[in-house]
Amino acid sequence: MTLLKEPLLHFAIGGAALFVAYGWLNNDGAMSDRPEIRIDNGHLRWITETWSSQWQRQPSKDELDGLVAELVKEEMLAREARALGLDRDDTIIRRRLAQKMAFLIEDTARIAEPTDEDLRRFYDARADKFRREAQVSFVHAFFSGSKRADAAADARRVLAGSAQLGETEIINQGDQSLLASKFEDNNESDIAAQFGPTFAGAVAALSPGEWKGPIESAYGLHLVRVLESAPPGVKSFAEARAEVLEQWREEQRRVYEARYFAELLKKYDIVTDASVEPVAGPLAQHTDGAR
Repeated sequence: MTLLKEPLLHFAIGGAALFVAYGWLNNDGAMSDRPEIRIDNGHLRWITETWSSQWQRQPSKDELDGLVAELVKEEMLAREARALGLDRDDTIIRRRLAQKMAFLIEDTARIAEPTDEDLRRFYDARADKFRREAQVSFVHAFFSGSKRADAAADARRVLAGSAQLGETEIINQGDQSLLASKFEDNNESDIAAQFGPTFAGAVAALSPGEWKGPIESAYGLHLVRVLESAPPGVKSFAEARAEVLEQWREEQRRVYEARYFAELLKKYDIVTDASVEPVAGPLAQHTDGAR
């Protein structure tokens, strides 16, 4: 178990041993109420699934017995550590508990799913957030500087006679590469990922029709003919629906979390020393989306 590997538990084991030994030495033999550690089918299922996901098989009877024993030992050590106050003023434990609460808040905020009407209202109020980049379809002929004495001169020569050549002939005048010769409906960022940002910007600026170039990329030089281009604009609701849903959920999570922390602040008196006040600021502002 991961918990048993943490340095904190090395200290906890010694403290727990002293705590238990003290109880034994002062036991008058009378039966007393003892705290209960209950292992149910949920625990059994959890440790079985955890084991199976790690080892890609079901645990044997002996392995399962060992896992249950380890779970009981872990729970006893955790309780003894809390009894000794080892969980107090521990940054790692505090952060893990806070993280678990944050997950619970997020899970609760996801209970309600929006209708299409909810999403459409959300989209209409924020349509400018759902923009589409310019899209370009193009073909290119590649001229490699490593394979040619003067790739630029060769590219310009092919370009000069491009009016008399077909598309395939022009492409075949270039060099073979692992790149496809035709790209359809690519936005500028897609093109930049393949060829580099300089090439992508130059292609996005071309008008459909004639061959142009040579244009430099991360690989060499290219003659390019844009087949179709679509300007940037706002996506339709149908196109943007998945993004709208994601942003709607994120906003609902933030709203729910802000309300939760506003209510939580009512339960506590937050006291700061005079030296802390200048940097603490209004606490309500810092709890929105806190982790």
